[in-house]
Amino acid sequence: MPNQQIDDAFFRIGTSFDRPIPGQSLTNDPESPAPYERAPKYTDRTEILEYYFEEFTEEGMYGSILDTLESGVSIMEIVQVLVFQGFQEGLYNPDMMLMIAEPLAYMIAALAERADVDFIVMKDEEDDDNEGEVTGEQKELPIMNQALQTIEKPQMDEDFPSSVSTKLDKVEPPQNRSLLGER
Repeated sequence: MPNQQIDDAFFRIGTSFDRPIPGQSLTNDPESPAPYERAPKYTDRTEILEYYFEEFTEEGMYGSILDTLESGVSIMEIVQVLVFQGFQEGLYNPDMMLMIAEPLAYMIAALAERADVDFIVMKDEEDDDNEGEVTGEQKELPIMNQALQTIEKPQMDEDFPSSVSTKLDKVEPPQNRSLLGER
């Protein structure tokens, strides 16, 4: 039975037209590479976490994050979108993307706790409506999905920047949130 599943998966992937043509990257202009093909903007974990802290606490962004959490989206789903978007924009490399996932989850959880918002760290697999189906994102990012699933409770590790920790303790939750956030 497992061999049949492997054969089916191989056939599905091998006959899919939803992929680049072999050699396509060789035809792109080397003078204008994609942002993720250049040197990353940030190479220091502390700088990246400070960048995201500033992003999270901007007017409007903090409230949006809280509204998203209140609507039932898990912290790890938000983190997955943020780290992948940052990689695509050339902010950091894939290794750093995995290294900042847990600290970002911790930051979002801390911001939500400051505003007394209940949150879900990661949805259970049995809670998923499309159980057994592999979505496009899961198909494209299997290693990142596996790495993010190992984070059950985000914690502040010993390498978490003290400057960000101090700012987290002092940040005030937004007073005027959208009507969707008022429940």
